[in-house]
Amino acid sequence: MAVDRVVSAGQAVLDGEQAAQRSGVVVRSLDTHEEFDRARFVWDTVWPMPPGGTEITAHLMRALHHAGGYVSGAYVDGEMVASCLGFVGRSQDLDGTWHTHLHSHVAGALPGYGDRGIGTALKLHQRGWALERGFDRIEWTFDPLVRRNARLNLMKLGGVAVDYVADFYGEMTDGLNVGDPSDRFILRWDIASERVADALSGAVTAPTRDELVALGAEETLHVNPDGELLVLPATSPVRLVAVPEDIIAIRKADPGLASRWRLALRAAVEPVVGKGGRVIAQTVEGDYVMEVSS
Repeated sequence: MAVDRVVSAGQAVLDGEQAAQRSGVVVRSLDTHEEFDRARFVWDTVWPMPPGGTEITAHLMRALHHAGGYVSGAYVDGEMVASCLGFVGRSQDLDGTWHTHLHSHVAGALPGYGDRGIGTALKLHQRGWALERGFDRIEWTFDPLVRRNARLNLMKLGGVAVDYVADFYGEMTDGLNVGDPSDRFILRWDIASERVADALSGAVTAPTRDELVALGAEETLHVNPDGELLVLPATSPVRLVAVPEDIIAIRKADPGLASRWRLALRAAVEPVVGKGGRVIAQTVEGDYVMEVSS
């Protein structure tokens, strides 16, 4: 399904440059073996692997780059502190048509650089790069339990979660994900759309839970005062799904609770999104705002 373009490639490139300036980095595409190896080092630092393991080899990055993929790095004082990788993919819209897009596979910043807007700068550089090459959509996966990533993807960037895949990657062995099923949202980012332009301009504000309930929204994953998770029946076309404040901390302190969060959120979201529903926003309190397919 084609999306009306309201942003030019030139404007998107400028947006990326301005985001990089705000975060104090320089973002550029990578094309040498040394740069690819440094990008690999960044990812292996963010997602520590067992001895001898690596997230993505420099050889594979070279092949993906040669085949038209995207590899970038963010630099502070000439040192790469973050990196991002994407490759060409295809996905089906609801009407069955196939759509070529850029699949953004991995992006991360070294410890100490996670709260200064570098992730946004990388995504906006990627957006400009993609539009210059004829793409109008970027997709990627993210963990539905990580609230801060959801805030960036849904509210700041204007993406929409269009699918929920249980255990998407299978068993993962890195230090952040080991022992936890790798459920993932598929995030769709129509990079030249009005929705995305509005989000990037700051024109989109998060609703409150009470505002949406007053308009008829129903909770379908609720947290009792004692911490009990309840998956509730709902009939409203708009549903609210609770999300933990910090799943990383919960995994470390109480793996059993982390597992209960995983299964409860899966039960609340997967059946709806699997039938064409969409997760379109996040409330001030952190709930997902989920629309049921009509």
